[in-house]
Amino acid sequence: MNKKNVYSVKSVSIDSVISCVLAAVSFGCQIAAMMLSYRYGGEGPKIVGLLEFAGLLMAFTGIMFSKSAWKSPDGGIIMKRVSGIVNALLLIIAMILYVVGWLN
Repeated sequence: MNKKNVYSVKSVSIDSVISCVLAAVSFGCQIAAMMLSYRYGGEGPKIVGLLEFAGLLMAFTGIMFSKSAWKSPDGGIIMKRVSGIVNALLLIIAMILYVVGWLN
């Protein structure tokens, strides 16, 4: 009576790993942009906006990799879910911060 669970798969989709790495880099860019923006009092150089925009693009690219990971027959259901959810949250946060910074 050995049931095989879908969550105990040993192989992981390469696309979901790339998506998670992009999420980590996007998170780092967004944190750096927020810290620099706070340090300069909202009047920072253009690199602050560029960092935030880079974080937005990386989160969007991460969502595309996550989407292709779901089409992949490789395992790693949890990794696919985590990469999609984290990149979606980072994309939403980046869009909100971008719009708030654009309005001010």
